[in-house]
Amino acid sequence: MTPPLLEIQELRVTFRQGRRPPVEAVRGVSLEIAAGKTLGLVGESGCGKTTLSRAVLGLLPCQGRIALRGEEISWRKGGQELRRRVQLIFQDPYASLNPRFTVEQTLHEPLWVHLRLPRAQRSEQIQRILDLTGLSRASLGKYPHEFSGGQRQRIAIARALVLEPEFVIADEPVSALDVSIQAQILNLLQDMKTELGLTMLFISHDLAVVRHVADTVAVMQQGQLVESGPAEQVLHAPRHAYTQRLLAAMPRWTRTQSSASAPPA
Repeated sequence: MTPPLLEIQELRVTFRQGRRPPVEAVRGVSLEIAAGKTLGLVGESGCGKTTLSRAVLGLLPCQGRIALRGEEISWRKGGQELRRRVQLIFQDPYASLNPRFTVEQTLHEPLWVHLRLPRAQRSEQIQRILDLTGLSRASLGKYPHEFSGGQRQRIAIARALVLEPEFVIADEPVSALDVSIQAQILNLLQDMKTELGLTMLFISHDLAVVRHVADTVAVMQQGQLVESGPAEQVLHAPRHAYTQRLLAAMPRWTRTQSSASAPPA
């Protein structure tokens, strides 16, 4: 049997602050994501979604097992190689790009740092990712402040994908964008998934957004996983009371949309 691309078993993250009682932000979460699929991780702010993603990225100490293609992840031993294979799309396209770097520098840097590719090969790979993300060659010489929010997020997506990672974490990638732009970025991520065979953990508090991109859905509440399963099942016939409350809080037009439709632009 083929193992899932990413497997998380009994993940726990505990914050200790001096003499205060420790806070267990993630409490025994287990998840699996199959190759080429998107898992939507949902829950209200503060439930532990981003903390979980930072633990997966090796940015927080944690307990439990995290495996990529069946091999347990060890950031201490294989950090450089793992950072090429696992990439992150940040929430804020305004803060996540270096304002002193042109688009060309932003995309060249990871290819040089991780792969040491000759400049000609770097340029070829960059042109390919520009085409896929809908960015023009003319954008290469520009700086982040010269772009709109949606264009900046396309640049951030291009930076994450230029290394052709095996696994991508998208942490609230459209929440900082105008609603008229969100559907465009969601459609772009869907296109990237098809074109590149991306496997993705998509984090959001917005069920309408998750409905548009996820194959499976996991719901977190207060650091614990309370429900998971195929997107159709979780979003149309939720079993847990918390999931039911989240769906009931969605605007009426959103709840009546089909799972294949995008949020209105």
